[in-house]
Amino acid sequence: MKMKKKLDGGLKKISIYLLFFIFSSNISYSSQILDYETEEFIKEIIEDITEVNKINKKINFKLNNSNEINAFVDINNVIHINSGLIIHCSDYVALLSVLAHEVGHIDLNHIALRKKILENTKKYNTLGLLSVIAGSALTQNPQILQGSILTSGVLSNQYIVFSKDQEMEADLYALKTLNLLKTNSKSIQTLLETIEQKLLNRGFSKDRQRVSTHPYFEDRILLIKNFEKNKEKNFDESYNQRFNYIRAKFVGYSDNEEVLSELNEPFKAYAESIKLARSGNLKMSLENLNEIIKKNNNNFLLETKADILFSYGYTKEAKKFYKKNLEKYPLNYYSQIRIFENIEIKNLSNSDIEIIFQSNKDLLYKFYNNKNVLLKYFELARKLNKKEWIKFFNFLLTINDIEKEVFDIEIKNFKSTKDSDLLKLVNIIQNVN
Repeated sequence: MKMKKKLDGGLKKISIYLLFFIFSSNISYSSQILDYETEEFIKEIIEDITEVNKINKKINFKLNNSNEINAFVDINNVIHINSGLIIHCSDYVALLSVLAHEVGHIDLNHIALRKKILENTKKYNTLGLLSVIAGSALTQNPQILQGSILTSGVLSNQYIVFSKDQEMEADLYALKTLNLLKTNSKSIQTLLETIEQKLLNRGFSKDRQRVSTHPYFEDRILLIKNFEKNKEKNFDESYNQRFNYIRAKFVGYSDNEEVLSELNEPFKAYAESIKLARSGNLKMSLENLNEIIKKNNNNFLLETKADILFSYGYTKEAKKFYKKNLEKYPLNYYSQIRIFENIEIKNLSNSDIEIIFQSNKDLLYKFYNNKNVLLKYFELARKLNKKEWIKFFNFLLTINDIEKEVFDIEIKNFKSTKDSDLLKLVNIIQNVN
């Protein structure tokens, strides 16, 4: 589709996402954000944290589409990071401190210890309390012991004290990590104060903090102030530049006007260009974004431009910019998926379709839970009359409606295939279920 001349405002408000696609998935969380730029940045920060703390194991994380200022570790020791946290961190050090806190929970084995205390009661509902025992660093919705949780008698004063102690341990771990990295920033205290004020606005008094699993805000802030006596600071401007682009992107895809007004240029203009696209003003959005691209050497701006064009249906134009991004970041699988899912195969020969089928299997193995990838592969398999693959894709696309016993029987049947590539996919699916 060619770009139309008339691209003025007045279009209805549309829903567009970052590559940030909140992927349509029949297996994974529907609210998970997949954004290569952000993931790579967070990987580097976590590597810095694990290196100075001499941690050898890999730390996994997920990005969640949630306005709440929060990060937490689940019972599988996966760190969950909310988009609201990134939006409200005024620099990269604030985000680093929260991630160090969560790594501290993992390194100090806190979640397993909390679970053990609960298991000793023999009375708790595992599914219902997972979100409670997963230690949150910061949250607008703190773990208040109310309702059925309180009345069940599961979480006693002993558990509250134990959890507060663990949270303070994780705070100390984070601050010691900052010292090891020889960095610090007022942004950490500012973040805590922002959260506290939001809670006060919602009626969360100091008395209610008493029955929270987290320490009092004033105690946490005092701890931070004591550690700020370290005068040796190393603020990485290049890290912060990268973080500011990521933060601006998240702000642009949110409705947070307050944070938007606080951004400096060119980050404010970047966020505003995304908001313009979301409101229906594609012409002005692209004009502003093109100006930013001219003046700033950031290849991920091209990816954002592609996302915007794609959301308006300009898939051919979008693919050009995804490909430009891939030239610099060949491992950006999300750009690859956008290109792959929009391959036109109607007029292609079977040999060309076979090449596409074979050359994109890495995407299939890595994103077996992505509905767009599955549907495209299902289309390819049907064109090539790959009966075993067609049957398996049908199975995957209905997996949520299949009971465990049926799943086990079906997956066992598929393991008899002589197609090594299909068997690899079958084994991947079996291992994650």
